[in-house]
Amino acid sequence: MIMTTLMKMTDAYEHQSFYNSIENLNIMDFKDLEGTRCYLDDEAKAKILKQMDVASVNGIHFIDSGNYHYLSLLWLSKIETDFNLILFDHHPDNQPPSFGDITSCGGWVLEASETLPHMKNVYTFGVGDVPDISTIPTDMPIYVSIDKDVLSTDHAITDWDQGDMTLDKMKDYISQILSNRQIIGVDICGDSGEMAEQEACINNQTNKTLFDFLCDFF
Repeated sequence: MIMTTLMKMTDAYEHQSFYNSIENLNIMDFKDLEGTRCYLDDEAKAKILKQMDVASVNGIHFIDSGNYHYLSLLWLSKIETDFNLILFDHHPDNQPPSFGDITSCGGWVLEASETLPHMKNVYTFGVGDVPDISTIPTDMPIYVSIDKDVLSTDHAITDWDQGDMTLDKMKDYISQILSNRQIIGVDICGDSGEMAEQEACINNQTNKTLFDFLCDFF
C-alpha cells in the first residue's frame, strides 16, 4: 500500500472529498503557517521539513495550489539515489530568485538543478517542444511532478494561466514514460486556493482520476 500525503496550504482541500477514502493517508496542515505563499522563508521551511521527516518520498503527494509548487523541491531533497525529474507544468519554474536565495514557486526547478546532485535531468511537458520519451533513460528512476495548470480549464481550475493539455493526453504521456521505468514518487499541485469552493468539483474529480491512475504504477 502506497503512502499518500496531503499538504494543506490553503482551503482548497476543505471543499474536496477525493482523499476521504484513501488508506494510509498522511495529512499535514500548514494553512496558518506564515512565510509560505509563493515564497518560502527559512523559518517556515524548517517547520515543514520537520513534519516531512517521518514521511516517505515514495508515494503520491498532493501539495495544494501552484503557489506552493516549491514543495516539490523539499520532496526531491529526500531522494538518495540518482533520478530524473518528469515535470508537467505550463511554466518552467526556472527563474532566478528576485532577492537573496529564497525558495519560490517560480524558481524551484532552477534551485533543484543547482543544489540536488542526485537530480540528473528535467524533462518538461507543457513548455516548448514535447520531450522525446524514447530518450529518457530507462536505467534511472524517475520522480513525476504535476502542476494541473498544464491542463485546459475543462480539466482543472487553478490560480495561474493555463495550458491546453487534456487529462487523457497527460495520462498517455505518463503511461508511455512509466511503462519501463521505475517510479520513485509523484506530487500534484494546481488546486485553486483563491476559488477553492467554487471550482472544487472539477479539481476534485481530476485529483481522484489522477490518484486512481497513478496508483497502478507503484
